Amino acid sequence: MTTTSPVVRRRRLGLELRALREVTGLTGDEAAKRLKWSSSKLSRVELGRSPVTPADVTKLLELYGVKDQERQDELAKLNREAKRKGWWQLYSDIPYSTYIGLEAEAKTLLTYQHVIPGLLQTEAYAEAINRQTLTDPRDDALEQQLEVRMERQGVLTRPDPLELRAVLDEAALRRLVGGKEVMKAQLQTLLELGARQNIIIQVIPFSAGAHPGTLVGSFVILQYDHPADPDVIYVEGDSDPYPDREGDAQRYGLIFDNLRACAMSVAQSQALIKKLVAEL
Repeated sequence: MTTTSPVVRRRRLGLELRALREVTGLTGDEAAKRLKWSSSKLSRVELGRSPVTPADVTKLLELYGVKDQERQDELAKLNREAKRKGWWQLYSDIPYSTYIGLEAEAKTLLTYQHVIPGLLQTEAYAEAINRQTLTDPRDDALEQQLEVRMERQGVLTRPDPLELRAVLDEAALRRLVGGKEVMKAQLQTLLELGARQNIIIQVIPFSAGAHPGTLVGSFVILQYDHPADPDVIYVEGDSDPYPDREGDAQRYGLIFDNLRACAMSVAQSQALIKKLVAEL
């Protein structure tokens, strides 16, 4: 089974509370005013970006006229699960802990990348790329980042493994991160991982020219089993890495479909990776 993630539970609780507010016809500002909250506090709760106390949940349900005990118990349970600690929270100063929490419970992950995705990186490749990109060069910070990245990869081997669909730009395979030996081992690992049933790797060759990912940049689409958990879009390097505007999920889904159409087949991609291994 997939990991129960407090981040996903907090997000689901926020969505449920927003839906209840919308049924009443109250705007966010109106609800916040009646609660004597700031509008930003209510917004953060509904977006799943801030924890909420049991007392606050009770206030919200009273305001929205939710009297059904079963419904109250369901939301109280969600709130309890949202307060549990995920394994990643044992580490300090992880800048993308929210993303890890969202990834932990995902059923499917679709990604387009200019580098090897973190879930597919060898430890040596991850260390080399982190040394060049981390703002904190201390050895303990680097070690922590590596531990977290390797631990994240457990989603690919759990009893109900994450289904990973990766589209890579050819540059990700040719860029010598860490030198020839590190890169050769990384490419060989891609071949091994690509043979698993839950992992699909496709490559967009340079010969494809400009394509939908040329200007969009790297992104991830996280999808879930539970119908109450809509897709999450994560855009790397964006000032707002989690766009949540109407139509964003559909737009990025279409971009990913177009990227897969531009990419070589799985067999062709494997052949290219084997060729690059032989050249190193």
